[in-house]
Amino acid sequence: MNKRFAAMATLVAAVAAAAGLVASTSSGATKAQRTIALVRGTNSYYDPVQTNAEAASAALGDRLLIEVADEAATQISTIKSLIARHVDAIAVDPTDHPAALKPVLAQAQAAGIPTLSFEGSIPGSNSVWVNQSGVAAYAQALADALASQIGGKGQYVIVPCRPANPIVHTWLKAIEKYVPTRYPRMKRVAVVFGDDSGNPQETAMFKHLIKTHRRLRGLIAVCPAESYVLPQAIIHARKLGKVFAAGNGGCLPVDPGLARYVRRGAEEIVCEADPAKLGYLTVWAADYLAGGHSLAPGSYDVGGPVGTVHYYSHNQELRLGKPLTITKANLAQYLG
Repeated sequence: MNKRFAAMATLVAAVAAAAGLVASTSSGATKAQRTIALVRGTNSYYDPVQTNAEAASAALGDRLLIEVADEAATQISTIKSLIARHVDAIAVDPTDHPAALKPVLAQAQAAGIPTLSFEGSIPGSNSVWVNQSGVAAYAQALADALASQIGGKGQYVIVPCRPANPIVHTWLKAIEKYVPTRYPRMKRVAVVFGDDSGNPQETAMFKHLIKTHRRLRGLIAVCPAESYVLPQAIIHARKLGKVFAAGNGGCLPVDPGLARYVRRGAEEIVCEADPAKLGYLTVWAADYLAGGHSLAPGSYDVGGPVGTVHYYSHNQELRLGKPLTITKANLAQYLG
């Protein structure tokens, strides 16, 4: 079944362009054009998500509706409107209010419309969660980014933050567990919490830390604000090329401030995945579910820029895969 969908992508694009309303499947039968709704946020992160969602809809012969809404109330009213318009599937990024969307998504499902979330999950909503990468994989990618810069040996510090989302503590514990087994020549000398402010006082604190630990080789910024602070502290301590950082980059497109630190060799940043691929996968999954299929545990060959992904039934997660590390070598292709 998955190979049929991968093969279908190229056939559908040509037929859809000519016919507009129908597309050809790999068996030669016609596929009615489906209407997929994507509810995205307002910031630039969603631009590559949308661009490649559009590419997927074109490949599959679908119609893509883009709705822009950030706040819970606006998303709820938008989804109600989409239900009234009888779209074939709805995908939404729940941002910081997943629980608020559960009732309206239940209404969509009652109307026979499959629902998906992308980026964030909506536990208890019976929606397929199109995710970027796993928690352990992301934590390991942060550690790998530092190890690649320091040759897998030397002293390092992990820098989480307070206050912080609970995921930060999970990443911290995963890094602490992973590094000793993967990089036995790396020695953690401290865990130092930032204050998530990114202000000059915080930079001065880490500058002092770098100078105090004279054999320090690297720092891992688990929180986005500290990804700005640590390379600044390295530069202010005049340790550029001697001490390195790996940071939670927030991500794409790469912020110009972080890009400057990557370009200077002070830091590599890690994104959960390429949001362009997330957009493509979201529409592929929406089309798949709208076609009456259900996802079973295992691998799926999506094709296009995505390739193979994996579905985990215990949390209804369709996972894109490996995190993306931004280095000096690949920085140019991820700038806005």
